Amino acid sequence: MYIEPGLEKSYVITTQNKPAEVDYKNLMNMLTPKEFDIFCLLAKGLTNHKIAEELCLGYKTVANYGTQIKSRFNVATVAELAHIATALGVLKQ
Repeated sequence: MYIEPGLEKSYVITTQNKPAEVDYKNLMNMLTPKEFDIFCLLAKGLTNHKIAEELCLGYKTVANYGTQIKSRFNVATVAELAHIATALGVLKQ
């Protein structure tokens, strides 16, 4: 996968017709250890049920974490989280 130089540091997103830079690396560093674990597992493509089993958490707890993480990164899908994780080097291709 090709990533333009500088793209891994920040992405430009549009909110209310105004471009805003989002520092995903900083956002990732602000995740709690549990949130980071769930972020990584979601980015790898695991379902909430599989993550719940692996981390010994309830399904709804994992679903809530997932919603919070997607909200924090301002994304709607797990695919977008995977793209961010790959760009930041959290996931290897």
